[in-house]
Amino acid sequence: MTLKYYLYLSHLKLGLLAAQTAPSVQHETELAVDLKVVRYSRKAVRPERHDLDKLEKVIRHLQDADQIGTAFEPGPYFQACLPMRWQVFPTAGIVVFAGTLDDQVIVLGGSASHVVGGGDAEPVGSVPPYLFRKLQELRPEPGEFDDERLHEALAQIGDGLPGPTQPVEFIAKRLAEKSGPNGALLGSPIYVALAD
Repeated sequence: MTLKYYLYLSHLKLGLLAAQTAPSVQHETELAVDLKVVRYSRKAVRPERHDLDKLEKVIRHLQDADQIGTAFEPGPYFQACLPMRWQVFPTAGIVVFAGTLDDQVIVLGGSASHVVGGGDAEPVGSVPPYLFRKLQELRPEPGEFDDERLHEALAQIGDGLPGPTQPVEFIAKRLAEKSGPNGALLGSPIYVALAD
């Protein structure tokens, strides 16, 4: 098992998605003492210990259901590993990750409250209408955030992020897409981790 350095982990999405998957087999421990006359028995069921247990369960479910594609393949969720810039926008309550894969611009947007070590932002950043409005506010040039100009809008947002790129891996929900040459893809991440 490879250890991952998580930058973003959406506790809210994990809870909601894990609750919809089939219950996993839970570990049961039994301690019994038999004294021929009296028998004492105690059973304990270990619950999921952490959000990482839920993440593993959700990813396994999505993979088994063939719901995770790539940036170029269909699927309600997509995963990739690429260099991205990212920034937390505390006043907007969102975090934005942006990069390119071949000629496709990929932007991930989510709640700043799910950044590992992040603050106390309200967990609304991943709600599509809110996210679209906040991304539109980040653009240096005003204009509609529509299907026709999705690539341009996402490229402007990505170009505006400071700092160097970092190699990351992620799984995200596909929110908006313009396919073809110079395509664009907007997603809401379940997790983002530094890649080796």
